[in-house]
Amino acid sequence: MTGGVEVVHGAGAVRRRAEARGIGMLAFAVIVWGCVGRVIAEGSPHADPLMLTGLRAAPAALVLLIALPLLRHRLPSTRDVWIRTAISGLLMVTWFLYGLTESVAKAGPGTAIVLLSTSPFFIILAERYVYGKRVTRAMLLGMVIGFGGIVLIVSGQLGSSGDTGDKLVGMALAISAAIAWSIGTLIVADQITRDPETDLVGLTTGQYIIGGSVLLVLAFAIEGPGAADWDSTTLWLVVAFISIVASALATVAYFSSLRWLDPAAVTTWMFLSPVVAVLLEVVLGNVPTVLVLLGMAITIAGVAVVSAAPRPAEPAG
Repeated sequence: MTGGVEVVHGAGAVRRRAEARGIGMLAFAVIVWGCVGRVIAEGSPHADPLMLTGLRAAPAALVLLIALPLLRHRLPSTRDVWIRTAISGLLMVTWFLYGLTESVAKAGPGTAIVLLSTSPFFIILAERYVYGKRVTRAMLLGMVIGFGGIVLIVSGQLGSSGDTGDKLVGMALAISAAIAWSIGTLIVADQITRDPETDLVGLTTGQYIIGGSVLLVLAFAIEGPGAADWDSTTLWLVVAFISIVASALATVAYFSSLRWLDPAAVTTWMFLSPVVAVLLEVVLGNVPTVLVLLGMAITIAGVAVVSAAPRPAEPAG
């Protein structure tokens, strides 16, 4: 009897250690992604948006590619999966990362990260009107709260000093990037439905290979080699953080946490990234107006409600 109790206690201890490891990895990813807007803002004076984004994505692709065999993951192996990887990569890497970089420069890190976090709203809208899935009251409440927060952010930015046109463009780019991320997420979700054994780290690596390559080609074609201050130490420190830490390591940590934590719980954690971004800006003295800060808080609350809301059960048959 005593031996049985010891086995149960031992199994519980192992489970708790595994969960603690998963929480640590997830916390690392959430904090890093919350800080990335401020780091991009520090790098923006040293490189044009496309070039800075390309310098983020390309090294990340290389690091992930090197890490694949070490982590026992693999790239997609069939034509159909590569097609979905390519399309989702253009959306979730090429456009999303460019939208992030440009919106940070024009609207500010806090505003950009909060608006980029609204992708759950657009996923739910697509699931409702494209796939015909039911939307629960909690999900609808979260969207209403979130979009109300967005209205406050936009209203507050229109009434603030500075270049209103740039801020509007930055906010529009952030929302467009959130929509791109949403569409890409639905494509990946469809792939997982078709093949539950899909290697997500390998698929993400493929996305970075394709999306990063496109970004670099566009950067040199449109902005040219003079688009970056290549001798700037600040630029290379920023690139090292946003590419290796924020893209490669944080992505691996996020997917690794799924080995030990419930996917729904992991998704709910993600609304903390914009909280980190806003708090970081406040700590650094970049405090937005009361109206914008209120809008950020309300938007984050809406994202949290939507992320935590239970998904409706699929009808039988």
